[in-house]
Formats: sequence, structure tokens, C-alpha cells
Amino acid sequence: MSALRAAVRRRFEAWLDQRNPPRSEITLRQNTIFIFLSTAGGAFSVMLLGLLLLAINYQNNLVFAFCFGLFGVFLVAILHTYINLSGLRLRAGASEPVFAGDTAHFHLHIESGRRPRYQLQLRFMGQHRQLCELESAGEGAELRLAWPASQRGRLQPGRLQLRSDYPLGILRCWAMPALNWQCLVYPQPKLLRPLQSAGDDGEGYALDVRADSEEFSGFERYRVGESPRRIFWKAYAKGQGLYSKRYEQSHAKELILDWQSLGDLGVEDRLSTLCAWALECDRRDLSFSLRLPAVTVAAGVGPAHLAAVLRELALFPGGACGERG
Repeated sequence: MSALRAAVRRRFEAWLDQRNPPRSEITLRQNTIFIFLSTAGGAFSVMLLGLLLLAINYQNNLVFAFCFGLFGVFLVAILHTYINLSGLRLRAGASEPVFAGDTAHFHLHIESGRRPRYQLQLRFMGQHRQLCELESAGEGAELRLAWPASQRGRLQPGRLQLRSDYPLGILRCWAMPALNWQCLVYPQPKLLRPLQSAGDDGEGYALDVRADSEEFSGFERYRVGESPRRIFWKAYAKGQGLYSKRYEQSHAKELILDWQSLGDLGVEDRLSTLCAWALECDRRDLSFSLRLPAVTVAAGVGPAHLAAVLRELALFPGGACGERG
């Protein structure tokens, strides 16, 4: 039975991909909106049928009027349920990189268009619903939708499920748009080996990550790209200009985060250790480089350098999420 459900689900998703392919922005129209009876709507239909049989059996005009009046309400509800989603604009926003094991959040920009929208329920499949209402025409909102980031690489969440039972709850109107979201998932940082410093002879020695490897040596004019942690804020507050603190490293050997130095570990453990080393170097404002089998990142320091290193680790071949792009 489970195999049958899985096959039906695959066929349904293939049909959705053909009818509604992934895109960065979508306006909901007739071909992307579906309407079904809700559980309450099924009970309402059974009641209407019972009233109709009762009116026919007893030839009671009052029951006929009551039955057809309720049926008219049902028809009007179909229209209002449909237009509550029709014309709604959805746009994929940014997503911040996360580490494996954390929860990724995808930003969704939603605009009401020409009419207010009520009782909108949004979620990724299997995740918690978020409620949203746009009470005036042209109103917009930004939502953050959660998706678990279990493995490193490029993370693409499942289809967005948008549902509304407005106005009476007897009909369920829904859409499942696929938006071009992508989130970069870094390896989970694990310090499985002490941080290594590589010398000119290719040999390395363990660097105590708890020790302060730099000594203060004076001040210099701030240069664009330097870490904010080095800025001498007291002088800036006094109007004396923007200066940064200068440090001299207490060791002369360059920090190289080398893939080959972790030969006894598996691929994911190597990447996790390199990730932990990179974070430690950034925390201490140490200049470091990264050496992978097919990629080398030159020595540097600062947030941009750290982001470039973590990106290479996340997109290293062999990950379960996506490929390098």
C-alpha cells in the first residue's frame, strides 16, 4: 500500500512540475488554483441532499426554498473562495546560509494585488502552518518559512502549500507553487583534530586554539574590509578618526587549512573539522588559507573571506544536497 501511495505521489508531483514549473515569482491564476470540498463541505452537501429528498418526498415548498437558498450560498462561496487566492503574488526572497543540523529560513514576499486576502495558511509540506491576512488592496507582507537543513550543500525546499478555507470553511482552495529558493548549507563544525599551522617544509604543528596567538603592537588607519572587531571605537567616538588595532602574530608559520592533513578521517568529518578550524581562525582574526583537492582559497581574513571558505566546503563534491553552480 505504501508503494502505491509513493507511486501516486510521484505521478502527482511530475504532473505539478509540468503544470507549474519552478520560478522566482508567480501570480496565482486559474491553472495554479484548486478547489475541493472540505470535511465540513462534505457534511454540508450531504445535508443539502437530505433536504432535497425530504422536500421531494413531502412536496414542501418551504423546505424546497430553504434547500435552494443554501445551494445558492454554496455557489457564492465557490466564487469568494476562489477570488481569495486568485491574483495573489508570491516572490521568493533571500535565504541566509546555515550549518548542517540547523533550520533554514526562506523569505517569502507576498502581495495582495487588487483585493484584500483573508485566512491564508502557508507552509512547506510537513512543517508548521503560518497564518497571514492582507486586509487592504496592494498590501504586502514578508514571511519566514522554516525547513530543516540536515545535510550540507545547496538546499532546495519542497513546494509551498498555500491554502484558504475562507469564507465559510465548506470549500478548501489551495495552490502548490514551486519557487526558486536556494540555501547554502555549510558542514556541521566539529573540532575532531587540533588546529594545524603549516610551515614551508610542509610539516605542521598543533596550534593551541585556546591561546592568544597575536600581540597588540599599535594603531593604524582603518582599511576597508578589515574586521570590525579590530576598530578602535573609543578614538572614533571622540572624533579622532577611524583607526584599527594592529597585531603581530606570535608564530611565523602560515595557517593553512589543509585537506591532506586529515587523511585518517572520512570526507564529511574532514569538511566538518575544516569548518571548525575556519570559524576558530575568524573568531581570533587570524589570516588563513584553505587547500582542498581541486580548490585553493588564498590567505585572507574577515567576513568575506570566511564566507568564501565556507562556501567551498559546502559545495565540495560528494555532498547529498546539490552540486556546485
